[in-house]
Amino acid sequence: MAAPVKLRFATRYDRWLVLSVACAAVFPFITALSMVPKQPVMLLVAMLLAVFWIVVLVSVLPQYYEVREEGLFLRQGWRRTLVPWNLLVQMQTMQDSRSAGVFSTQRILVVTESGKEHLIAAAEEERFLEEVRKRCPQLEKRPFGLAVPLAPPAWS
Repeated sequence: MAAPVKLRFATRYDRWLVLSVACAAVFPFITALSMVPKQPVMLLVAMLLAVFWIVVLVSVLPQYYEVREEGLFLRQGWRRTLVPWNLLVQMQTMQDSRSAGVFSTQRILVVTESGKEHLIAAAEEERFLEEVRKRCPQLEKRPFGLAVPLAPPAWS
């Protein structure tokens, strides 16, 4: 019996966005530590900031996406989601710099039949969409990605 096929896709990371998040994490921590000699309470603030950023990173890392026999598996930190192929109604590519749990401006909005939305950023976007399309006969190629016939983009 052959092992089930899983294709794993890495997450796309924009270096400038990762650097921005790192600076946002490190700057307040260093500022709080520099004030410790004058205000000892700032050591507590620095420790709370460190704990906060550890929780944030654990909630979004690691990230990857797998094309499995039974559906699309999304791993984003401690969240693990399996979307069955028959429930996918749209995969909209978008460029957006608003805050999200992905560290890239090139994103894919995954929409399910029930209206649930998942924001991902696959490193090999074209290959990823092609592999999904092979498994989802209900989806057709559109200018904005993949969708069921006559469906407008979810986000304009």
